[in-house]
Amino acid sequence: LKKILELDPFDSYTHLALCRLQSRKERGNSGGIHVNKRYSKWSDSDLNGMEITQSLVIEIEPFSAARDAFFEGTQKCPTSIHLWQAWALHEESQGNLPFARRLFQQALSLDEINPYVCHGYGLLEHRCGNFNTAQELWERPLKSDKKGKSSAALVCSLGKLLVSKGKLLEARTLYLQHVSKIKSEREVSEVYLAAAWLEEKHFTNMDKAEELLNLVLKKSPGNSRAMVALARLEGRKVDTEKSNKNVSHKNDVVRRRDKAVKKKLEDACRELIKGKSQLIHDKTEKSEVLDGRLFNALADMEVKEKNYNAARNILKKGMELFPNDHTLPQAAGKVEERVGNFTAARDWYSASLLLAPSSPTLVAYALIELRHPIENKRNYTKVARLFDEALLLDPRHGPVYNAYGNMELKRGNIERARQIYQNGVSAHCKDLASVYHGLAMLELSLGNVETARLVLIKGLKEVKINDGMMDNNRRKRSLFLTHTLGVLELNSNRAAQAKAVFESGLERHGDSSQLLLGAALSELKLGNEDAARTLFERSVKVDRKHAQAWQSWGVMEMRAGNYKVAKTLFECGLKNDPRHGALWQAYATMESRLGNFEIARTLFAAGVTKCPDHVPLYQAWACLEVRGENNEKAKTLISEALTRDKSEGSGWLVAAKIEEKLGNKGLMAMILRRGLQCSPNSPEIYNALADYEIRRGKIDLARELLQNGIEVDPLHAPLYHSLAELEARVFNIKGLSELNKRAAEIFRTNALESPPVSMNLLATQLRKSAQSNKKIPNNITGLTQMNFVEHIDVGEDIDMDPDAIIENMNHFDDDSVTQILLESVDLPDDRNT
Repeated sequence: LKKILELDPFDSYTHLALCRLQSRKERGNSGGIHVNKRYSKWSDSDLNGMEITQSLVIEIEPFSAARDAFFEGTQKCPTSIHLWQAWALHEESQGNLPFARRLFQQALSLDEINPYVCHGYGLLEHRCGNFNTAQELWERPLKSDKKGKSSAALVCSLGKLLVSKGKLLEARTLYLQHVSKIKSEREVSEVYLAAAWLEEKHFTNMDKAEELLNLVLKKSPGNSRAMVALARLEGRKVDTEKSNKNVSHKNDVVRRRDKAVKKKLEDACRELIKGKSQLIHDKTEKSEVLDGRLFNALADMEVKEKNYNAARNILKKGMELFPNDHTLPQAAGKVEERVGNFTAARDWYSASLLLAPSSPTLVAYALIELRHPIENKRNYTKVARLFDEALLLDPRHGPVYNAYGNMELKRGNIERARQIYQNGVSAHCKDLASVYHGLAMLELSLGNVETARLVLIKGLKEVKINDGMMDNNRRKRSLFLTHTLGVLELNSNRAAQAKAVFESGLERHGDSSQLLLGAALSELKLGNEDAARTLFERSVKVDRKHAQAWQSWGVMEMRAGNYKVAKTLFECGLKNDPRHGALWQAYATMESRLGNFEIARTLFAAGVTKCPDHVPLYQAWACLEVRGENNEKAKTLISEALTRDKSEGSGWLVAAKIEEKLGNKGLMAMILRRGLQCSPNSPEIYNALADYEIRRGKIDLARELLQNGIEVDPLHAPLYHSLAELEARVFNIKGLSELNKRAAEIFRTNALESPPVSMNLLATQLRKSAQSNKKIPNNITGLTQMNFVEHIDVGEDIDMDPDAIIENMNHFDDDSVTQILLESVDLPDDRNT
């Protein structure tokens, strides 16, 4: 490029190519978009109208080769509006907003209604919250009578802004007025898609939305985006149908919705294959609207149903029709990765990259190298290079930042991980949800609960602003931000706030089984059992295979004494998901408490067979055998549990109880001390060992153990009870008074109040978890160790017999938090958007 400029120093296109190359290199070297903390001394008002000179450019720090190249290019080609706009976008990506504004203004001085400059400048102001300024910039070219000033980007951005302001009729008029002024087949379809989403989402006019999508197909036969949108619309129609009370797992809302979408996609694929000669081979140029998106969407549904051969066949047909669509071999790689054919997956990813380098494919390749390295030797340098290349191709691809930051977090490079996530936030990624979620999980893993909460709130606000209009996968991915924030509020003992978060999510995303479960648990925490019951019922009607919803509902009924109802719920849950260990555990425990020991044994045995890795099942079964004096059987079961997971504190408690029953008190103490080594954050073990020391008369040692236990888990009420009894026994009035004051501060009884102390204690627990693991927990390890309803029973007196241990284990499955947070982490790919 420099050689070309030596031959012709006034070639604006070569200058632009060189500048863009320099800009990409700088972003790549800094892990994406880089946010400078030092700019020039100039403010917006200072720069307004100021001439852009070399001395002004030098003022801006740090040095930028791209900036020098842009300055050189604009000096040689001062009338090149493309150079000025590209320079403005570069400075915006570096966080230098005042100078970026000045450059946009310079570009507009050449053409005040240039649609590309007005759109880029408007986006900058929109991201800064200057919505009126953004609206004025976007309206400029659209109000012009000149041809070629309307674009889909302008129309859709302005329409989205009008919707966010509640001006729905204005948005509708805008779409209909300007769609006829746009010539590009692809852009016309984008405007119609936006108009269809407006009709469906905000006017609840499904028929009009369908009419608009069919209009796209009439004007643009075979348009893959329109066909996928029509299929998804067909699925959402299911949500508006009246639900049948006698719904089986085969025709609940989720299954009926998926069935409707799948049928529509299958019909569209057949039509496309049938009419391929007219739609594809008659095209003299590469089509903007014909691609393999339809086959990707259908294959993705087959993968979710684990029909891998069907997915392979669908993608094969797609590749026959669209041999140059790089997303199809990428999808084929995903299928092979799912079934464990990692060599084949690498081959498909390589084939995709040969057709067209893309960020999603590079991320997929990086992740397979990270998760399934050749010869089990991870090459972090290679993986980082793949992520960097993905950012060079698309610096606003959110999943790159998420995956890259997560890798650095797992390696313990905290500051590097945080910088990557913050770069993604500053880049204003197309998929903001994944970036904000990654940053929040990093802060949670460090125990920065309030920071994580603020990140999630900001993320939800940004997603609502930027993805409020279109039906796309990025919008769907935003749902797990709501999951995470709601769960965090619950675990911070903020049930009223959690309820508000889940309700807001339901209003935005419609009936989601996971959000309904979160809302139900919030109502339960607030003491509203009837409201919780209604929400549990809605949750399982939406998704009959949502095991956590069945389990949580069943446990609530069991605790309320409604055993027949609980039994029915557990059986329904197991019928729909027989491999959910916590359901077997809760059902068997209930039968045990009712005295139906043989039924309980049968259920435990069936659960262990179906879910051999669910450790709490072994522990609960062992407790049952302890009560029945079958100590050898109990020993065998608890040994199996501890072999599978030594970090489970409950297992050591049960093992110690067995030895105590056998009269081996010394061995019992040895087991408890060993349990503390393997599970240092288990408050129950501190309590049990302190009780043993009290019986031996070792008061000071017992006090120390109880105080250490409270430091480990300040929210564990039984520790306070035991310490209070100890202090009362030795007439320590001052100690009792101090303990009572601390307990009153922590355990608030009003769930409607905001408990900052509880949030701080949650943060402390997360930090201790990280320290005990010797490294930062993977993503949300710390958070998932907190139980959804741990705080509901915070005032109850709990003894240390096996029944009590299992009751604590069975309030709700510890995995329920993990599931609600992560059920949507297997995100839909951008290729289906």
